[in-house]
Amino acid sequence: MAAEVLPLTTIGIIIVIAIALSILVKKLNLNPVLGFIIAGFLLGPFALGFLHPTEALVVGFGEIGLFILLFYLGLELSLKDFIAAGSAAFGLALIDMAALIGIGIAVAYLFGFSILFSVIVGFMLFSTSTAIVAKFAIDKGIIKQYPVRLAISILILQDFLGILLLVFVTSLSAAGSTLYLALTALVFAVAAFFAVYQLSQAVEKWLAKNGFGHVEMSLYALGIGMVVATLGSVLGLSTALGAYFAGFALAETRAGHKIKSDINFLRDFFLVFFFVSFGTTIFFSKAANSIIIPSFEALAFLGAIALILAIGIIAVNGVIFNIFGPLFRLARKDAAITALLLVPLGEFVVIIANSASQVLPGIESGYISVMGFLLIAITVILFVPLFNSISLYRRLLGLLPEIFPERKEKALPPKHTPHTIAQLKLFALNAFVVACLAVMAFVLYTALPRFGVPIIFSREVTAIIGFVLFAFVPGYKALKAARNVLRHAIKSR
Repeated sequence: MAAEVLPLTTIGIIIVIAIALSILVKKLNLNPVLGFIIAGFLLGPFALGFLHPTEALVVGFGEIGLFILLFYLGLELSLKDFIAAGSAAFGLALIDMAALIGIGIAVAYLFGFSILFSVIVGFMLFSTSTAIVAKFAIDKGIIKQYPVRLAISILILQDFLGILLLVFVTSLSAAGSTLYLALTALVFAVAAFFAVYQLSQAVEKWLAKNGFGHVEMSLYALGIGMVVATLGSVLGLSTALGAYFAGFALAETRAGHKIKSDINFLRDFFLVFFFVSFGTTIFFSKAANSIIIPSFEALAFLGAIALILAIGIIAVNGVIFNIFGPLFRLARKDAAITALLLVPLGEFVVIIANSASQVLPGIESGYISVMGFLLIAITVILFVPLFNSISLYRRLLGLLPEIFPERKEKALPPKHTPHTIAQLKLFALNAFVVACLAVMAFVLYTALPRFGVPIIFSREVTAIIGFVLFAFVPGYKALKAARNVLRHAIKSR
């Protein structure tokens, strides 16, 4: 980029070109995100050379865009929605994710890519765009149908599980085993959720009591989200994990809806730069810090693999929901609807590809962005024609054998001690939260010098105060539940 070009001028040029291309793409009935990515590719080092993936403006705006996107996704998912998804959505989501990851690994590895590249491609295949699917269902007037609601529930769970897998992708270069990273991510997610939730409730009450409005609460929400995201990076995890669970916790507050509404424009603004930033990395290897100029044969090769993977998504979704759907009360005739609604890939593919490009070696670092873009483009283009031909798709699925009969509602077994069971669950949950908070208090003690923030007391006292402050409520609930269980056991003697 020319040195005399002012940052404001650069930002203006990016916005104008990105919006113009997104409008053009939208006119073709495609996802406008494709327009943003194409803008980044055209402005990037491979084409015009106006932007470079490693320059401060692109990196900074891209990171803010990622934070805002994950923070907003967390706000979109409330704990009630997560629980309401139910065992049917959870079971089918896990089976479908496992099958898609398997087909992604198999296809990419058979075509000569490394096992790491293949695993990352596998993760991409279940990264369906919730925004595209929800808008399509609303426009079609089918949002209230059971197979559609099941698909939305599965998307919610896949977003939730996908963010945990993202931790794995973005933390591959960190020291420590995969098991250690998984346990750290779990402890951090639980502690972050409950700490942010409790603190936000107190802040919300204080702001309301002193006559402040939702603007102050929204600004606080962004601030606490950035702090939690930073703590995630200090632990060697992805900043995305902290942003997501901070938003997830804030969704449970009364101001959650207002916060989401307030940051809508902020999300749209920075997402332009996030996707433009991704576009600049197409054919650019972050590992080698150089452009990778592919031959026509190489580009055709990647396109063919992406097409095979897209067909694989369509086939795997159909087989999984047709065969296993009856186990979860999904009728075989409705399986086609749920399966097709999980075809169009979106934002999470970009997040995974952007993060993976930093840990993949050599030429694969540049090719992962190309693969991500091609998968989004192909699945989005195929989605609407496929859905319009759903009767043919349903007939093809009907050729599959019926392995599991459709499941009927069964009477629940008698509950002998419902109060005791509920109290034991309450005790286990709150005791686990206290344990996670204790681990995070120790982490806070060791990490405080790296934060560089001023503290009133010593590190030891600050960590203890933080633990007591956040662990008091779940600790009290755990003790109360344990007392109720003991009383019930004494009375039943």
